[in-house]
Amino acid sequence: MHASARPLVRHPALWVLVALFAAEFFIFDQFGSRRFTGVYPRWNDQIQYLGEAYTGYEHARTHGLAAGLWHTLVNPSAQGTLHDFFATLVFALSGPSRSAALALNLLALIAWQAALFFALARTTGSRALALAAAALPLALAGPWADIPGSAYDFRLDHLAMCALGVASAAAVLTKGFRARAWSVAFGAAVGLALLTRFLTGTYFALIFAGALAWIMAGDERRRRTTNLVLAAGVAFVITAPLLWLNREWVWNYYWVGHYVGPESAIRSQGFGLGQSLAFIGSHLGERHLGVFFGALAGLGAIAFRIGRGHSPADVKAAAPLWAVGALFLAAPGIVLTLHQQKSEVVVGALAPGVIVLVAAAWHTLARAVPGHRPLRLVGAGVALAALTFFTQRQLRPVFNAATRAEFRQVTALADTIFRRSRAASLPESRVAVDHITDALDAQVIRIICYERHRVWLPFNMTLPTGIAEPTEAEVMARLALSDFVFLTDEAPEGSYPFDRKLAVLRPQVRAWCERHLRAAERFTLFGRRMVLYQRREIPFP
Repeated sequence: MHASARPLVRHPALWVLVALFAAEFFIFDQFGSRRFTGVYPRWNDQIQYLGEAYTGYEHARTHGLAAGLWHTLVNPSAQGTLHDFFATLVFALSGPSRSAALALNLLALIAWQAALFFALARTTGSRALALAAAALPLALAGPWADIPGSAYDFRLDHLAMCALGVASAAAVLTKGFRARAWSVAFGAAVGLALLTRFLTGTYFALIFAGALAWIMAGDERRRRTTNLVLAAGVAFVITAPLLWLNREWVWNYYWVGHYVGPESAIRSQGFGLGQSLAFIGSHLGERHLGVFFGALAGLGAIAFRIGRGHSPADVKAAAPLWAVGALFLAAPGIVLTLHQQKSEVVVGALAPGVIVLVAAAWHTLARAVPGHRPLRLVGAGVALAALTFFTQRQLRPVFNAATRAEFRQVTALADTIFRRSRAASLPESRVAVDHITDALDAQVIRIICYERHRVWLPFNMTLPTGIAEPTEAEVMARLALSDFVFLTDEAPEGSYPFDRKLAVLRPQVRAWCERHLRAAERFTLFGRRMVLYQRREIPFP
């Protein structure tokens, strides 16, 4: 497609895009995320990342913003280091809250959309195609579902998906690594994606290898290879210091935890190649892309085909789109297929590659002059449809009355422990729970208390010890250190070896609690009849 004579900054499509960004941010912030900010932070992973973000902000309050930001970068991390860095910046403007943290998720998605628009507008010359492609992330099912890893969950999966999306757009701008400046920009985008989530390093290793094979099969091999190496060098310079700083954490988390440690065998599903491919494909299609995305991509292809003009486009512009889309789809797909531990949450990393491939198909089918009116109507129609789907997802109810009552009970229990810890002037509050849960352990109680009372108290978890089976001696020793103990009356079947071991030990644990602690609360939560025990010297309110 030929480049438009009108500068991009003055083109109406850009202002439509800006209006789209403003609308989606307002709808998400005022309606979508608010359904989740009033309940405790579910799904264990985000408890860690919210804790790191709030810690960074408190450090910034005490020592200054620059010191707080530096603290977030050098604080040891096994998975990534930019979530708390960016959250501290957002908190400095808006104050610390879950709403502000989730707003960062949407800002990351907007950055991906903006990069897509700019890349496609510049390389294809069609603002209509660029606008339609930029709206596609709104049509994804995964970010707007009540599931782990969505935009309502402050963890690395959503941020990493958006960072991969930005990197894929930068890769398109390199024009097959013929453009040196954009190759440097791609290297910078890769570096930021790596620091957002260290695991993406395995994806980018395959992406760079695939890009090299692509270059070797084409023309201008020397120039393009030089630019590819330059991009890799930029990414290395950006990431190497922090990866080296966190090398032991990364090694223990990924190699020991995922391959040779005791938890690796517990988490491994033992899938063969066929099962792995089926797992990745089904979760990509159903959980992350969804029916609406597939329908919009298909109908968009038909509309772009029908609405094309009579002048042929520069067909060469489509080749980098197809190549980049294939690389960003295949690389994470290969890694996740071969990995022995399967998680449906991380499959969202394949979505950026799919979106670039959809844009490549649209471009190939359209092949029209940029100013053709039907194409503008198609682009606007796709954007409107995606925004409508997004809006519906933000406005639909999520929790029924019974579930909301359970969530309120979790908050009330956290408030109880908060008040009693303060009344007893405990230097730290040590909490034990007899099963793996995202609702009652010390880490989530600390987050709930901070979000409700703006006090960052030292709550420490004595139990669980992890998902692996503990010894009886370890359980009893940790009980002896605990100030508060949540104990289940019955022994329901647990998901993990820790749960099953504590079910066996429940008579001994209950007897110890009755001798050394006192029962403070009896309640039913998520189908479990439970008792909260506390040290005898801790006063009731």
